[in-house]
Amino acid sequence: MSGATAAGACTGTILIVDDMPANLGLLVDSLECIGHRVLVAQGGEEALKRASFTRPDLILLDVVMPGIDGFETCRRLKADERTRDIPVLFMTCVTDAADKLAGFKLGGVDYITKPFDTGEVIARVTTHLSLREAQKELEAKNAQLQCEMAIRQQKEAALQRAHQELEQRVRERTAELGSSNAALRESQQLLQAIVDNTAAVIFAKDLEGRYMLVNRGFEELFHMGREQVLGKTDHDVFPREQADGYRANDLLVLQQNRAIELDELAPQRNGVRTYMSLKFPLRGPAGRPEGICGISTEITSRKHAEDVLRHSYSLLEATLESTADGIVVVDGARRVVRHNHKLAQMWRIPEDVLASRSADTFFAFAGGRLREPDLFLRSVDELYAEPEASAVDTFPLLDGRVFERYSQPQRLGGRVVGRVFSFRDITARVDAEQQRNRVLLEERRARAAAEEAIGLRDEFLLVASHELRTPLTSLQLSIQSLGRRLSQGMDAGRVRSAVALSGRQITRLATLIDMLLDASRIQAGRLDLNRASVDLRELVAEIVAHLGDQLAQSGSTLAMRTEQPVIGWWDPYRLEQVVTNLLTNAIKFGGGSPIEIAITGEDRVARLSVTDHGIGIPAEVQEQLFERFRRGVSSRNYGGLGLGLYITRTIVEAHGGRIRVSSEVGRGSTFFVELPLSIDSAARHHGEPRQPEPGSGPISADLGGRS
Repeated sequence: MSGATAAGACTGTILIVDDMPANLGLLVDSLECIGHRVLVAQGGEEALKRASFTRPDLILLDVVMPGIDGFETCRRLKADERTRDIPVLFMTCVTDAADKLAGFKLGGVDYITKPFDTGEVIARVTTHLSLREAQKELEAKNAQLQCEMAIRQQKEAALQRAHQELEQRVRERTAELGSSNAALRESQQLLQAIVDNTAAVIFAKDLEGRYMLVNRGFEELFHMGREQVLGKTDHDVFPREQADGYRANDLLVLQQNRAIELDELAPQRNGVRTYMSLKFPLRGPAGRPEGICGISTEITSRKHAEDVLRHSYSLLEATLESTADGIVVVDGARRVVRHNHKLAQMWRIPEDVLASRSADTFFAFAGGRLREPDLFLRSVDELYAEPEASAVDTFPLLDGRVFERYSQPQRLGGRVVGRVFSFRDITARVDAEQQRNRVLLEERRARAAAEEAIGLRDEFLLVASHELRTPLTSLQLSIQSLGRRLSQGMDAGRVRSAVALSGRQITRLATLIDMLLDASRIQAGRLDLNRASVDLRELVAEIVAHLGDQLAQSGSTLAMRTEQPVIGWWDPYRLEQVVTNLLTNAIKFGGGSPIEIAITGEDRVARLSVTDHGIGIPAEVQEQLFERFRRGVSSRNYGGLGLGLYITRTIVEAHGGRIRVSSEVGRGSTFFVELPLSIDSAARHHGEPRQPEPGSGPISADLGGRS
């Protein structure tokens, strides 16, 4: 068979199951060329899953496979409701008749012997697909035929039952008519006697409007006997305008096929009387209207009272709807008897809550929109417990609005019969009050902050001028002394001493100026880091050696604990500022006590701690110790610009690290510094370095005081 499909041949989805699908390439290509969709499974288990999921039209199944063989796969396919009807063609190189018979018993429809001829396989596949399609069509037609036969049998049975019921009803009706004719005449006489003795006006008309019955009340109202009315229409006995009104009401009742209460007018010599007429269809045995009956009661006085009440109600309604408050009226049984549209609009009440007419439902809904629902519901219960009580309360809502609630008892004849609740939206008023309070609070805070800033500025200027004046004065005196000695003759030893003193004061002055410059850079956000590979242990050792004279003068001993180099990617100059500032503070405030330095590096973080056993720092000061211009001690006793620790913190955080202090008054202080060993670990350890605060920034070491 050629690669092209024959005209009219069936195409479908074919599942080929073979543990060596590479040998089937030509067959797959041939089947796909003639329009078939080919799926391939490489084992029995996979074939079962794919067949259950894709429901192929035909399965080509290899008999010999690892795992479950083709026979077991076929048995499972036929046992599954979803795949039992799919034709299975076995592919095998075994020609034993017993094996083929076993395959047919398991549900196989054909055998293809390997090696196979592609044309033969295509012909067999086409044949079995056509048979499968014909089988499906036949099953569908059989199912349709069975359905049609069942419907026909149902209709015949229903027709037979209807025929039997009709015959039974005819027999019963004939018997009823025989006994009803006599009872009807008796009932007519009884009905006439009843309607003649009622105070209402009663009448009956046929579908054409002809009177079939009137009572004595009708005769007395219209001053005419029944013989003048029976068989005639309203237009025969009343003026046209009056008759048109009566007839229009009759037609309305017949059109709607139900009882309707209508107001009808009866002109009299002494004025027009108003009657409430209950008109309803008169139905025959078949349930269809065959006439109309009316029972009319005079309501002239009541109508007048209703008009007065309606006017009052209209006035009350207009007042209720024109108010800006949401109002709800609740009776003693906690039912909502009235509310205005403003209430529903304010609370955004769903229709089902309003339709329930339950005050508890409304209050529960309202409570759910409040920030303090329990307080609101408890206040409602308290008002019901005290019927005479009045109350004014304020309740904030979850959406930010604020409602004011007024509640007064409703009285009728001096008796409390309910309660009126009025809700007013005072959000704008509350917001205005809060805004005013916020403005006042912000003004007070701004004033306090300004006063504090001015105080800090004045103190800083005073300290800065003193700190700058001290080395300048010393430098001036040293130069003057040097001038006198030069004029009196050279003394090399004293000149060298004066020059050394001048150098120290110049260094101190330069340090103070560098601090001020660093503060300006930080405030402007221009603190740059020039990172390089730095060994923290070597850096600290160099600084300790540099400060050896200060340590000797203070009387403190220094112990440094470190086991191995701690190398990180830092700015060496800025890191020197940090270590110098912490160490000079320890010397200054240690009071000659031992100083310990510990350096470790682990978890990609370098840790430095500097401990002294000096005066310590009060707990209330520690919280602001690293802020600009803040000191742990008085500037009068120790001096300093109050910038050293502030600059230290800024430098540490610029590296992605952090600094903290642990201190107890009288027992000393320990400063802990943590620095990431690389830029990547800095991001993980501390996040992005925080931006400088307005009016703040890092500065070099403060050699003058702990700050």
